[in-house]
Amino acid sequence: MDGLQYELKRSSRRTMSVEVHPTGSIIVRCPLRMPLYEIERFLLMRETWIQERLLDSEAKRQLIPQRTHPHHIYHRGDVLSWGWQNADIIVPQRHSTHSAAQKYIERWQRAEAESLFEAMIHEHLPSIGVPGLRYQGLKLRKMKRRWGSCSSTGFITLNEHLIRVPDGCIRGVVVHELCHLVHLHHGAAFHHLVQDVYPDHRISDAILDAWTSVL
Repeated sequence: MDGLQYELKRSSRRTMSVEVHPTGSIIVRCPLRMPLYEIERFLLMRETWIQERLLDSEAKRQLIPQRTHPHHIYHRGDVLSWGWQNADIIVPQRHSTHSAAQKYIERWQRAEAESLFEAMIHEHLPSIGVPGLRYQGLKLRKMKRRWGSCSSTGFITLNEHLIRVPDGCIRGVVVHELCHLVHLHHGAAFHHLVQDVYPDHRISDAILDAWTSVL
């Protein structure tokens, strides 16, 4: 396809696939010896689908406020500035280099995430009922493709980058994972429980989908 920029990843797979990421990047996966003309024909056959996904991802990105300076970060749905003075987040002077300041900001956001996520978890635990007693604790991880998970042992893992998105979206993920303490599946009973605990979850999920590009 003329003008289409994509990243090609060859492997021992037998089939071809194309992915349009929330950032607008395109990944094409194909067999090791697949000739280029076959790849181009494959993309041409899926041109309409690809263009629709590109337009959709662009529209979703428009919902996200733009960072216009290297000292800007996403935090709870807003763009905050950081610096050693005259900023939303004041970095202590002892972190005088840019790299040291960035590490300080990362630690600050992680602490903010842990505090907020724990508060939301304990706010909604009573709504889960007796299965909420299975909750064993919170873990934070940096994940590239997931916002959260719940283990069969009762631990909830949340992506620490979730602190970047609006509070309603955070709450939606928290409730989603808490409901897995009751139902370790995505069946009808699970979705009914999520709806009961957080009626606005469909709205928050739609907004969160737009924020996936900040992962």
